[in-house]
Amino acid sequence: MTSYERLQKKIQRLALADKRTLQAWLEAEIEREEQPPEVKQASNREVIETTQVGRIIYQSELVKCGKPNCGCTTQGRLHGPYWYGYRREAGRLKSWYIGTEFKRLEEAEIGEP
Repeated sequence: MTSYERLQKKIQRLALADKRTLQAWLEAEIEREEQPPEVKQASNREVIETTQVGRIIYQSELVKCGKPNCGCTTQGRLHGPYWYGYRREAGRLKSWYIGTEFKRLEEAEIGEP
């Protein structure tokens, strides 16, 4: 028996009031996950442009590499801009590097959580 089937059996045993409470919680959880993520700006990055496509946030960012003798550390000349994608996956913020040119990725290409 799969974990999904075990979960179904446990839900079937719940009282109607508990099922309604579970339903309300589940609807709120689904609504929260359908929202685009809130992306907080990191201290070593400067956001140049932001684009939202569905539940994915794309950002063009200038970044600091952190090497002690690099111009981004000594002179404040940041690297980039580079494009990054952000989305919420299983309650956590997932990010990935796209490149120097914006390339929209479909959620199917990234993989559903």
